[in-house]
Amino acid sequence: MGHHIRAVAGEREAVLALSRGWVEAQVVELPQDFALLFLTDGLWEQIEEAFPGPEGPDCPVLVAWDGAVSRFLREGSRDHPLGYIETDYFGGHGTQAAVLLEGGEVVLGPVEGEGTINRVLRALGVVSQAGKDEFDTLGLGSYRHMEPF
Repeated sequence: MGHHIRAVAGEREAVLALSRGWVEAQVVELPQDFALLFLTDGLWEQIEEAFPGPEGPDCPVLVAWDGAVSRFLREGSRDHPLGYIETDYFGGHGTQAAVLLEGGEVVLGPVEGEGTINRVLRALGVVSQAGKDEFDTLGLGSYRHMEPF
């Protein structure tokens, strides 16, 4: 079974604030007062229209990390840190990548590899439960695909 998501993670209030006004925004509330905003194709298109400008440098580790998404998240992280995460797994093989933004700037990443998402979630304040990592503590394994969210 695969796991393919593109999402913004952060404290619930920060993610809800980021999602306001976006018709295609799909927020999932998580434990520990966190939430995810899925970067669905529809939301990605809206962001591309709202944040025009240079495409930005190629980022081979993140599919959707382009100039518009970077500008959107830099603006959204001015008051609260946010993490941008992507997974691409099938049959136990694949990759994960993430970026951590705070104060309107990228403070970590883009980085790729095992443990990358946990590192960003930990920096956002997620506290892992006994026997679980940060990813599993938030139940992110339950969200294998962004649709039909």
